[in-house]
Amino acid sequence: MLAGAIVAISGKNALYLYGASSNDKKNFMAPYAMHWEAMRLTKDKGCRTYDMGAVSPVADQEHPFYGLYRFKTGFGGRIELRSGSWDYPLNEDKYNALINSDSLARAVGA
Repeated sequence: MLAGAIVAISGKNALYLYGASSNDKKNFMAPYAMHWEAMRLTKDKGCRTYDMGAVSPVADQEHPFYGLYRFKTGFGGRIELRSGSWDYPLNEDKYNALINSDSLARAVGA
């Protein structure tokens, strides 16, 4: 397995939710093949859109999402500016523990 994704379909819209790819055999360009196949499959299911999710708001090489911008715009779609996404925790204590743990890991470079 070199790449995979979770794609949701709602009506005629497909939304790429999560994905991952291996560092092994990068020359196979598995993420590209995976997205093209997901687009084909969702089109076969009647979808008219395939939303790849967030990119940096501008083509700024210093932006942390620039790599996503370059990858996703390479498919030839259009960028739609939206308000973003939010977390809605079901368990406030566990959510705060996760956020604190993540912040601590970033601070110490883990």
